[in-house]
Amino acid sequence: MEDLVIVDGYNFIFNYFSAKKISSSDLLYLREKLINDLAGYKHWNKCDLLVIFDAKSNDNMARNYQKVDDIEVVYSRSGETADTVIEELVCSRHEYRRIFVVTSDYMQQKVVFKRNVYRKSIREFVLEMNRSKRNISEKIDDSKKSGGKLFYLLENRLDHKSKKKFSDFRRFGKK
Repeated sequence: MEDLVIVDGYNFIFNYFSAKKISSSDLLYLREKLINDLAGYKHWNKCDLLVIFDAKSNDNMARNYQKVDDIEVVYSRSGETADTVIEELVCSRHEYRRIFVVTSDYMQQKVVFKRNVYRKSIREFVLEMNRSKRNISEKIDDSKKSGGKLFYLLENRLDHKSKKKFSDFRRFGKK
């Protein structure tokens, strides 16, 4: 039985990146960056991970579910907040040992608490993500130092786009 981490996507973006007034293209970039960072965290920590985004001001009458880099991405339906989706998910996912909700939304923190459900602040979660990035970078560096067999095997099997993602991830993880 694994842990489940549910991230309030826009709450994360607007708090962590201090993104108050941003263009839609910047928001798209920050969503993609968050999902990319979450993919590394998910694989290092061996947990299931969902990220929920508000789409309440759109015209979609149904929720939109996508799988991106092995992360389940959910967009709320018209008139529905991410908080509502998160509350529903927390109550319906009984197969997990523990569920962590990543948000700095005070009301959400009060609502989601129940047995086996924990809240992580964005600040706390960012520290964990950065630790995971460092661990991944160290493992890659160790592989390079020990002959680079793992790195060599991976690099020769990946397409150009995937190689760039790995390169960006390694570079970002060393900051």
